[in-house]
Amino acid sequence: MFAINRPAWWQRGAITLLFILPFLAFGASVLQGYAPIDDLFLVVRNLATRGPTLDHLKAAFTTFDPELYIPATLVSFQLNYLVSGLHPWSYHLVNVLLHGINAVLLFLILKKITAAPRASLFAAALFAVHPLTTEAVVWITARKDLLSTFFALASTLAFLRQSRRGMIFGLFLFLCALLAKVSVAPLPLVFPLLLTVQGKKWTRNTVLSVIPFLLLSAMFVAVALLGKERIVETAGLTETLLLAPWSIFFLLGKFLYPKSLSPLYEVSDPITLTHPWIVASLVGFIGLIGIFLVLHSFRGGGGFFRKKSLRPLPGEAPHTGAKSGTPYTLSLVTFLILFSPALLTFRKAGTVFLASDRYLYLPSVGLLLLIALLLRGIGSHWPLPKQVIAGVSGFVIAFLCLLSVKQTKLWDSADALFTHALAVTPRSVAARTALAQTKLDAENPQEAFAILKEGLRQGDDVRLHLMAGQIYARVGQVTDALGEFRKVQEMEPGNADAWFSIGSIEEQTGQSDAALQNYRTAVRLDPSDVPAHVGIGRILAARDDLAGAEQAFRTALSWNPNAMDAHRGLAPVLAKTGRVDEAQKHLELGLELSKP
Repeated sequence: MFAINRPAWWQRGAITLLFILPFLAFGASVLQGYAPIDDLFLVVRNLATRGPTLDHLKAAFTTFDPELYIPATLVSFQLNYLVSGLHPWSYHLVNVLLHGINAVLLFLILKKITAAPRASLFAAALFAVHPLTTEAVVWITARKDLLSTFFALASTLAFLRQSRRGMIFGLFLFLCALLAKVSVAPLPLVFPLLLTVQGKKWTRNTVLSVIPFLLLSAMFVAVALLGKERIVETAGLTETLLLAPWSIFFLLGKFLYPKSLSPLYEVSDPITLTHPWIVASLVGFIGLIGIFLVLHSFRGGGGFFRKKSLRPLPGEAPHTGAKSGTPYTLSLVTFLILFSPALLTFRKAGTVFLASDRYLYLPSVGLLLLIALLLRGIGSHWPLPKQVIAGVSGFVIAFLCLLSVKQTKLWDSADALFTHALAVTPRSVAARTALAQTKLDAENPQEAFAILKEGLRQGDDVRLHLMAGQIYARVGQVTDALGEFRKVQEMEPGNADAWFSIGSIEEQTGQSDAALQNYRTAVRLDPSDVPAHVGIGRILAARDDLAGAEQAFRTALSWNPNAMDAHRGLAPVLAKTGRVDEAQKHLELGLELSKP
């Protein structure tokens, strides 16, 4: 039933449906603004996205974001800028379009592998409307996940053709995928697995054809590690091993039961082997390995649910005595391989995050392949009326689509997004401080304080005191602000933000000597602290130490070429030393970055 060849008009209709479904689920995002997480930093305040000029193209290919090398993604933003400037509607529209194209590519891949058009269509439709993809689609910054997946799926489709032209084109597409986001690097490892699921045998040429892909992966992984070494804190080996099974099962649970989705899944408890969720996930992971072995042990021809028959399913290789559980096992292995880069991203800026919804975007290919294979097996063993299949499939897709519409609505405003995030994980300090910042930006300091006080009742945390200090400083209670920041210094002497915050208050109150000392301590603790470098530059420029000021501003720009205050501070310093043309250039860059 699921593995019957379909006429050309049926496939055209399926492709059209898959292209339309994302607009039904996520189309409202086209009317949304920029998200409060990274969009301003990566898109709005980023010169590398301001149209495809030679300078901007050079910036796109020579900088990190700061933690990832994503030049193709930045170039795609440049094209958006040509269409709508910094108005976000075209950025959102391209995200939805890319998701629709990805759903179509996934359908073509699944159909080619399983020879089951209906099962492949249902699996691709799940991908098109699943609420777990909301973050990747409606968050402009997540363009890198959409674009890299687009090129990765296109590369996979070209590779599966098993022709010389397909290999060359596939290699080029894979290069584009790596330029969009390096997390697709494990993709070549799944190519032979997909061929096996398709019923094809590995040959010497198969192995050789994968080698150029692997070399590209190795090169880009080296580039990525260089970027992460400069900027990003990574979890230790023990922490990673404990969190990895939990993260996998957590997202699998969200995939099967997409409720309480959030942009922030913070781990608030100590990460130890006695943590109940870690214990449960480790036991579950061992059980999953057992399932692999059981599936791999079944024999019979090519489908776990197949009757004992030597007749192959349509598109399946003739029975050779291969273990019938192998395709199911390999689909799960495909998922794990594609998910593996996410296991390096648990710790960010001192905070541990268990997962992100978008991390399942490309890896879900393995899960959807498993679903298509299972449906094919079920259909061959228990044929169902077409009306029943269409009715159940339509209900599932419609239900998930409605959930995605609801999830998309949460991204309408920062207040709605972080209020929901805090409701999902009430102990998340990251969600609590983000919501407090949102209230402060809306000129509601009392609400911001109330949110922080509730967090302090749950447990003391330096991030809560830092946020409290910022609120006190905003409303002019300088003494209270300094008290909060000094409390952070007592709790965590190596916290650069506390030293910078005290220095900022001291600079604003005319205590430039003390401010300079605190700024210098901040950059010693965190050499990438751009605001502290800028503060040093301002103070030295005011003292006519032009050489020192220039060095400080240039150091800030070496860490972040889009630091508006560094450009503005450097311009008069250069002008005073007679470099008028260069000063004018930095002044113009500062003005460009200040545009709303």
